[in-house]
Amino acid sequence: MNKINDSIKRGIVVNAPLKQVWDALTMPEHLNCWYTKNAEIEFRLGGRGYMNHGWGATSEGVFTEIDTMKRFVLQSLDGDFTTITSLEKVENGIQVSIEYQSSFISEMNKSTKENMLFGTSQFLENLKSVYETGADNRANFWKAWIGIDHTTNERDRGTRVLQVKDGSVAAAAGIKPEDIIVEIDGEEIGGYESFERTLNEKTVNCTVSLTIVRKSEKLRVNCLVDTYPIAY
Repeated sequence: MNKINDSIKRGIVVNAPLKQVWDALTMPEHLNCWYTKNAEIEFRLGGRGYMNHGWGATSEGVFTEIDTMKRFVLQSLDGDFTTITSLEKVENGIQVSIEYQSSFISEMNKSTKENMLFGTSQFLENLKSVYETGADNRANFWKAWIGIDHTTNERDRGTRVLQVKDGSVAAAAGIKPEDIIVEIDGEEIGGYESFERTLNEKTVNCTVSLTIVRKSEKLRVNCLVDTYPIAY
C-alpha cells in the first residue's frame, strides 16, 4: 500500500531575471552566496546534492525530476522526504516556491513544522535580499534564544511554551510549560514566527520583559537572552 504524502509550503517573489534565480537555486557557487555554508551539487537527473545549511543542519538527496527554469525535485536518500522547488514568472519577478512532501509530516508536532517553515522563510527572504540589494543577512539569523520549545497559540495571540530546557535562561526565569508568551518588551507576539523574529532582534546577554499568561493570570517575567546554542 502506497503511503500518502502530506506537504507544507512557503514561497516568495524575487525581482530578478529567471536565469539568475534558477542559477541561485541549482549551482553550488550561487547557493553558497545566500543559502548554504557548503553545497556539493551534481545537478542532473540521478545526480546527488549535499547541502550544509549551517547551525548543524545538513541534507542530502538525489534529483529525481528537472524541468529547466521551471521546477526540480530533490528526494532524500532514504526516499522518505521530497523537496519540490518551483519557479514561475509573475508580474513583479519570479515566484519561488519550496514544498516539502513526506508521509511523516502529519506525525510532526506543530512546533517542528513551524520551525521548518520559519527556517525556509528566513532563507527565501535572504535569496530576495541578496539578488535584489546584494545584502546577505545570514549573520543575523539564529543569534538568540531562551531555551524553550513553543508553538503558535491557536486560540488567541501569543506562543505557547511546550518544553523548557533544563539549565536554560528560561528555566532560571521561572517560565513553565503551558505558559503563553504574548509580549516581549511590550511588543505583541502573534505566534511562533513572531516570537522568533522579535527575540532574535534582542542583544545577547540583555534582559527582556516577557508578558505571559499562565492559567488566565497575566504575569511579567524578566528573562536573560542567551546565545543560540549552535554556532553557524
